[in-house]
This record gives sequence, C-alpha cells and structure tokens, in this order.
Amino acid sequence: MKQSLQQKQKFSLRVTNSLGNQIKLLSLSGFEISTKLNNLIDEYFDEEDKKVAYFRDEYLTDKYRNFIYQGNDFVTTFPKETESNLQKDLLEQLYISVSDDIQSLIGEYLIDSVESNGRLDPQIDYEDLKDMIHEDFDILVTDKRIEETLHMIQNFEPVGCAYRDINESLKIQIENLDITVFEKENLKKNLQAIKEEKINIEQVPEKERINLSKLSLNPAAKFGDIIQNYIRPDLLAIYENKNWHVSINDDFMSKELIDALKNKIDTTESENNEDSKSFIKGLERRQQTLLLVSEYLIEAQSGYLLDISEKRAISNKEVASKLNISQSTVSRIVRNKYLQLPGKVLLLKDLIEKRVNRYEDGADVTSKDLKFLIEELVKNEEKSDPFSDERLREALKIHFKVNLSRRTVAKYRLDLNIPSSKMRRLN
Repeated sequence: MKQSLQQKQKFSLRVTNSLGNQIKLLSLSGFEISTKLNNLIDEYFDEEDKKVAYFRDEYLTDKYRNFIYQGNDFVTTFPKETESNLQKDLLEQLYISVSDDIQSLIGEYLIDSVESNGRLDPQIDYEDLKDMIHEDFDILVTDKRIEETLHMIQNFEPVGCAYRDINESLKIQIENLDITVFEKENLKKNLQAIKEEKINIEQVPEKERINLSKLSLNPAAKFGDIIQNYIRPDLLAIYENKNWHVSINDDFMSKELIDALKNKIDTTESENNEDSKSFIKGLERRQQTLLLVSEYLIEAQSGYLLDISEKRAISNKEVASKLNISQSTVSRIVRNKYLQLPGKVLLLKDLIEKRVNRYEDGADVTSKDLKFLIEELVKNEEKSDPFSDERLREALKIHFKVNLSRRTVAKYRLDLNIPSSKMRRLN
C-alpha cells in the first residue's frame, strides 16, 4: 500500500509540473522563460563558467531594466501588450476545486486559453489537449470531461468567464444569481426574446430589469492591466539580398548552456529531475515553433514590413494549415512575442490580419482594404442614384471579387460614417 501511494504521489507531481512545461511555455514572454531557466541554473550549477556567467549577467540586466526602467526614447516606441490577473485568480480557484490530476491538467489548459476580456480563445483545440495527455500520460480524455471542467471554471469568480459566446456567459451568471428558480427561467426567456428582437428592454418588467442589470457583458472588467516596461525582443529579422533572415534573440541561452544543463540534470540526484527535463523539452519545442511560425509570418507579410504594400489577410488557421500545427499552438506562440526589425519593434501577433470575407471563394481582403474599396465606390457613384448596401455588396463582388454579406458591408459603411443611400441622394 505504501509503495502504491508513493507511485501515485510521483505521478501527481509529474502531471502537475508538466502543466507549465507542456502548455504555458508557448505563450510565455522571453523574460518569463529566462526567469525559469535562471531558477534551473541556480539549482544545478555551483560553479560559474563563461556560458553560465554570460547568461546570468544578461538575465540580471533584464531584471534591473524591468525594475528600475525610467524611460528611453528607443524603448518607449515599443508597443505595449497587457496581461490580466484573471488567469492567476482562476488558477487559484482551480487548485482547490479539482478532483484529480488530469482534471487539473485540463483546467490549466483551459485557463491558459482565457483571454484578458474573459472570453475563451476561439482557436482553442480540444484535440491538441487530448493528444498531449495521451502522449505524455497514456490516458484518453473525452470531450465530455473537458466540457465538465470548463463548466466548473465558468462558475468560478468572476462568474461567466471562459465563455465561448456572450449568451453562454449570461446564462452562467443567471444561474449564480441569488434569485428563485422561477425568476431565473423568466430572465432566460426575456434574454432570448430580446436576442430574437421580439421585445425591447422597456417591455421587460421592472423587477426583471433589476436582475438584468446584475449581469455583466464583460465579466473580467474588474481586472486591471499590468504593462511590462522593458522588453527584450524575442526575434530579430534582417532583410538582405532580397531575403529575410530570422533568428531567435536567445544567444545568452546558447546550445552549449542548454546541453550543459541537460548533462547536469542527468548526473544529479534530485527529486526535481523529471520536472527539469520536462521544462527543457518544452523550451526546445517552444523555440522551434516560434522560429517556424515567425519565419512564415515575416515572409507572408514581407511587403508590409518593407513598407511597399499593405498588410495581407492571414489567419491562425492559414498558418496552422501551412505548418501542420494546431490553431491553438499558433495562437499561443504569437502571444507576448516581440519582433525586432531595423529601426522598429512590433508585436508578432500584429502580423496576423484576419480576412473580412465571409465566403471561401472570395478574394482575401482586410478590414482596411474593405474600407478603402467602399470609400472609392461611394466617391465615384452617381449622386442621383447612390449605391444601397446591397448594390455595394454586388459591386464589390463583381469588380473586386470580394464576396461579403450585405450586413458586413453595412457595418463597414457605418464605421466610415457614410450615410445611407437615401441620405446621400441628391435630387
């Protein structure tokens, strides 16, 4: 019995520590990665040779800059990406709520996919999670098990986070209101009626309007933003001889250092060895994936980066398909990563530009492209017979092979503050 308990405890530790290594490493920033690596070096290295000394000095420099940075013309031109304390709060609740280690793993994966506004990443891939658990632990997980864990997380505080659509969030919030079952059902019915435009808010009884006011369309709103002051770019890109040359900005995390650390782990007796090996494996996977995805994005957006064309439409789905990886992996790897170009730094995820087209057979077009085309059509229309939204839709399809719904055209026309055709008509 004693041996069985020890085996279970060892398995539990391996699962728990694999959470960060196998899931989180992809989305961590460079500074967070170097912090974890520094902790490993402190654990396994007593002596300090040149490669260790160089890493520690570079890490310490970054640490100082993060702590005491007071302003620098070059650094202040960096875009700022924010991250929320929301995930931290959800994780704390997860650890006291899970029934077993596999549920903990599932929960970590789901929470890591919750965006700062509380919405679940639309690119999340259950198959990715199931394959990872099966590969590492030889356990088959069902969609039902994942859904059960997701439902548990959605009922954590703040209630309604990790939602896939706002109606799902509102229904979860309603179930958590301190009102009767009858009142909850009435509230749901009224929400559905409002959604279907059968009633307006004025037709909802006052008592139910009060209950509606207790619901939030942004359940994560109370969480403040944390902005990292100093940023070491994760990637370096130079354009030479009509080609882009991309490299990871990790020279202080050299192959010699990683190999030396692997050797130390293999020759040191420590209860943390399995966790350390898992981290190194995850780090190498992260770096390979980061380079692969960044090379594809930089080449795809070459014209934009060279200031000779607009940004082209490209999605996580396209990148995933071309590189034979999951969409959720692409979504994670572009998060919190910065690209250093000659004279400027930008977020890697800024090279992702969603196509506006609703239909697969239409030409790729970004929101900026679409606004330009609509403006041009309106500018050149007959003032006595201006284009309606339907005629704009037809003109976009015929002249530019842009295949959209009328509603999408109307949305972008309104974004441009262009009045309706009736308002534009000149008699």
